[in-house]
Amino acid sequence: MDNTRKLIVGYDLCEDYTQISCYSYKTYEPILIHPIDDEENPLIPTVLCEKSETRTWVFGKEAMDCAKDGSGVLVDKLLHKLKHREEVTIFDQKYSAVSLIEKYFRKTLTLIKNYFPTETITQIVVTLREMDPVIVEGVFEALHMLGIEKDRANIISHGSSFMYYALSQERELWLNDVGLFDFNEDGLSFYRISINRRANPMIAGMERQDFSETLNYAVLKNKKIDKEYTFETIANTVLYKQIISTLYFTGRGFEDNWAAEVIKSLCTGRRVFVGQSLYTYGACYAAKELSGDKNLEDIILLNDEMIVSSIALKAYVDGITKEVLLSNAAVPWYEVNKDVDVIPEEAADVEIVIRNIMTKEIIRERLPLHNLPKRPERMTRLNINISCIDKSKLKVKISDLGFGEDYPGTGILSEYILNI
Repeated sequence: MDNTRKLIVGYDLCEDYTQISCYSYKTYEPILIHPIDDEENPLIPTVLCEKSETRTWVFGKEAMDCAKDGSGVLVDKLLHKLKHREEVTIFDQKYSAVSLIEKYFRKTLTLIKNYFPTETITQIVVTLREMDPVIVEGVFEALHMLGIEKDRANIISHGSSFMYYALSQERELWLNDVGLFDFNEDGLSFYRISINRRANPMIAGMERQDFSETLNYAVLKNKKIDKEYTFETIANTVLYKQIISTLYFTGRGFEDNWAAEVIKSLCTGRRVFVGQSLYTYGACYAAKELSGDKNLEDIILLNDEMIVSSIALKAYVDGITKEVLLSNAAVPWYEVNKDVDVIPEEAADVEIVIRNIMTKEIIRERLPLHNLPKRPERMTRLNINISCIDKSKLKVKISDLGFGEDYPGTGILSEYILNI
């Protein structure tokens, strides 16, 4: 496909505001999509409103104005509703949380037509602050209702967006580690990207530190607390003895320039950038990569939600003993879910092979086949399922599927928890 005909979309969906960007093959960078009535402000309030008279839906600032003057019913906290699968009743009509998100997507994505009137979406990446499985499933469901399937859509965390954004900049900006201070409605967090350049391909890892209890919106409003000193102390602590090339600052918590002097003091020996659109830009760069237009092929992105090891099963396949890959490394832990059926012969156990891409360590775990029913040889079929409890713990479930009508399955035989 001609790149100039591609429509690459980054969509930062937050509880309070949404931002949308599209990749420009003229300027070779993302451009912000602004609401028609507010070309200076790319922040779109994540709200809907159904008008009383016309029963039509509006979104963003228009929705807030509509509710304020009493001409409609406001629907906010869309992600909260999605997480808890709440229903909303407006004018005797019930709406599911997924249908509300679908309406919001439909309304906001029409803004892109003002910039790219004829193109259809090639790839969209939605980035979320909270990668709750229920929210992720609901967003995919809403996109499906719009005709956007998973081959054109992906969902990533804010941490992943930061990685895509930072590593899509000039290489001189990430010669060493890269840091991000994010001050949003949940409080302050610090992200640090470190790159193992000796690995082939290179591995970019990320860690996150949470300072939301120390610095949050309530602290900003508390006149008895010196917020500048609090932030400076946190910054100096996380940056102590760290070789960081570039620092980014994002989030509405940094508005009103209260931290300007502290940020200025952190500029010594570093490049510093302050802005509110980092995550939508990062999602846009991610969408560009996923569309096949790759610039980061030589780097494995390993964020704080991803497993650091590949998982394989040692098995006898086509006359050869080999390792059957069940999951790659650098996959979000909540996406790990793989089944494989095997026929045990004389084996008394199952061997799982865990390869850590960071340390190169290889662990071979032999899991005993407990409670295996007595049957003739090759008359038992087992299902082996792997999933993750978190990014460092793997659950292996072994179930007996039986063999035909003569040997019905007995169900789950055993479960194991492995450190990965």
